[in-house]
Amino acid sequence: AAKMEMLYRKNLYAVALALIQSASADPAAAAEVQRKYGDHLYAKGDYDGAMVQYLQTIGSLEPSYVIRQFLDTRRIHSLTTYLEALHTRQLATADHTTLLLNCYTKLKDVGKLEHFIADRPGEGPDEYSRRFDVETAVRVCRGAGYHEHALQVAWRAGEHDWY
Repeated sequence: AAKMEMLYRKNLYAVALALIQSASADPAAAAEVQRKYGDHLYAKGDYDGAMVQYLQTIGSLEPSYVIRQFLDTRRIHSLTTYLEALHTRQLATADHTTLLLNCYTKLKDVGKLEHFIADRPGEGPDEYSRRFDVETAVRVCRGAGYHEHALQVAWRAGEHDWY
């Protein structure tokens, strides 16, 4: 522990991470080093570098910790990356879906919005509905003026009475 604290004081996070990983420590210990490294990079203004570290903590670190830091509109691209990773790992909540879709609509990134709501090969309405919160997606798309996209989501989820 004293060795790790010395490495942190000297901002040698990469060394600390390598040491933890070589010791085959539990994933939570590595995630803690990556969180501290991410915090250090964030404080230095290296937001992309910080996000690389925070992405490695998914499943160990509470998502709200990262999301709060990146809510500033100047960091919306990094926030979008993090929220996409939560969805990919199926750890996203309805609030995460709302935030991600709001990011896409604020960025006017129709391509990413369409990719997010698109069918996957062999995916039926039940599988589609498990990937994200369908009702939230419909509400956000409608609210942002993406009515055609809201219609597509409801239709793909088999919620025909929603359109």
